[in-house]
Amino acid sequence: MSIEDKELIETRFGPLWSGKTEIACRGGVRTLREVKRALDLAGEDVMTIDLRELPGETFAFRYYDGDDRRIVVLVCDMEGEILEEHRAHIAEWLGELYYESGALAYDADAMLHLLRKKIAVEA
Repeated sequence: MSIEDKELIETRFGPLWSGKTEIACRGGVRTLREVKRALDLAGEDVMTIDLRELPGETFAFRYYDGDDRRIVVLVCDMEGEILEEHRAHIAEWLGELYYESGALAYDADAMLHLLRKKIAVEA
């Protein structure tokens, strides 16, 4: 786990939740739900964050992996092939709040709620 991973995610893909819930794709629209399903990320602990259109007919899909407790960014082409993967532990965003959360650290909904709340306060 490294602060550089968090910085890479925020620098390259913007602050969390700053992207979109849908993107243009091959003359149509692709939603968070459709991308999650296409990537076969069916677990209840996979919580979508946003989508971001990138140059070269690629896009980034960000989600929280509650099992691994990491923010994940998958960079994909328009066919859905994964070109890159980046991960950073949620503690990089939450700091001491993560370590104080106790058993809540294993609740994906609770962690994302804490993260959204912290980001809103810092904004």
